[in-house]
Amino acid sequence: MTRMRVGVIGVGAVAQMMHLPYLRELDDRFQISALCDIDPVVLAEVGRQYGVKRLFKGADALLAEPLDAVLILTSGDHAPVTITALERGLHVLVEKPLAYTLRETDEVISAAARAGTILMIGMMKQYDPGYQRGVELVQALRDLRYVSATTLEADGMAYMSHHPIVRGGPNQPREKRYGAAMFTSVQESILAREPRDLLAEGAGNDDPDLLTAYALLISSSIHDINVLRGALGQPEAVLSASLWAGGTSFTATLAYANEVRANYTWTLVPHLKNYSQTFSFHGSDARVDIRFPSPYLRNAPTHVDLERMHGDELEQTRLTVSYEEAFKQELLEFHACMQTGGNPRTDAAGFRQDLDVLTGIARQLVERTQRPHA
Repeated sequence: MTRMRVGVIGVGAVAQMMHLPYLRELDDRFQISALCDIDPVVLAEVGRQYGVKRLFKGADALLAEPLDAVLILTSGDHAPVTITALERGLHVLVEKPLAYTLRETDEVISAAARAGTILMIGMMKQYDPGYQRGVELVQALRDLRYVSATTLEADGMAYMSHHPIVRGGPNQPREKRYGAAMFTSVQESILAREPRDLLAEGAGNDDPDLLTAYALLISSSIHDINVLRGALGQPEAVLSASLWAGGTSFTATLAYANEVRANYTWTLVPHLKNYSQTFSFHGSDARVDIRFPSPYLRNAPTHVDLERMHGDELEQTRLTVSYEEAFKQELLEFHACMQTGGNPRTDAAGFRQDLDVLTGIARQLVERTQRPHA
């Protein structure tokens, strides 16, 4: 087994909670050789904790190191640095979103084809054993009719406080806001840090509510659309979509093969420490529910609930398939693909399929907002 020299770009919360601990646990497969972050305090302390001496403030300097692979874990648009890493012959595992637009995504796909190295997108739910078992049960349903998918997005900080995360600067208590004050402040925060030109290109409009919704679609909802594709295949069409609360909540209706319809809703409920993400697949004589925990709870299982008839009786079963962490399983597949040259299940082509659905939702949102009111 070859031990791969890995550089990590971005050592913030998700890197410290998930990727770095599992890279260290899998030290027979990975050697953490270099780290990069724009925050010098965080970079120095994380480097000390992991015994890494090659520390860089810029990605270009890290990518010049003698590495086999790089993990790109920063927030924002990953297309430029991903292309640079591929051009330097490195294998790449990059967190979502790979890119903000289909145009950028196609540029990255072309760069990966030229490089001939592994490009894996960090869509960790596909590596979740509970989800994988749930998909088996969904695909065994005799007559699937309807799907409901709901994500109630809690404030991620509520699920990070128990992790020893190194942060730059003092932690400032955040004021709890409600109603319009809440979603206006969220919108202002998103639009202050995001590239509005790329959001507008992807969304097809520069209205602030639409830009906010599109930013949340590509940063969070892409996981949900990916989950649906893994179970149902690519949707045939986005039939309708609407948003409210300044773009911090939205819903869409998707059409799938065999006359299956899915209603999908994402809404921000920041002050309730109860993240909820449920995918319900309703057949004529059975139902499968896949219930994901917060992604920041290490080794929390994804529950699968099965309802079916047993004679005249309704039988209800809960499956707890595994306590294996999806982020760890993702790294195992990344290493295996680097060893064998195999294609990861979460590749750039799959990301493009999911982004195509998200841009379709955005176009429906634009059409609805531009429709004259009766």
